Amino acid sequence: MTPVQISFGLGEHEDTARALLQREWPLADLPPAVNEPRIWTMTCAGSNALAGLAVVANGFRARVVSADGMRPYRPLLEYLVVDQEVRGEGLGRQLARRVLEEASKGGHDVRIEVERTRPGAVRFWTQHMHCTLLPEAEQTDPRIYHLRWSPAGS
Repeated sequence: MTPVQISFGLGEHEDTARALLQREWPLADLPPAVNEPRIWTMTCAGSNALAGLAVVANGFRARVVSADGMRPYRPLLEYLVVDQEVRGEGLGRQLARRVLEEASKGGHDVRIEVERTRPGAVRFWTQHMHCTLLPEAEQTDPRIYHLRWSPAGS
């Protein structure tokens, strides 16, 4: 398995992170600060080039006051991207494991969104990361599958 360096934050990778996201999803962009994003970057050992990126948003503060009162902490993995040039080397699993473990601190489940047009991504999350596809009744968007990773089940 290729050794990697996974860091919290964008550091000097903001422009390359945007480019990496947009290669995968042409309309994607880094989330605004209002979504309270947590961003991890991954580089391969001996290189400073960005090899991967993960973005978790919606709830890194324990509780937030909204119009409905207090809302619970609900980490949502919006993006996990590995550069095409280094796929197939287990890098996505390394990045996903680290991000899920950190996002779930405190025993929180992590929700994951996957476009329904990406069956390979659903297989990755269910087979390699042991995520659960939410029941159809909890699938609120016809374009996206919602999955859950639980620290108790890892």
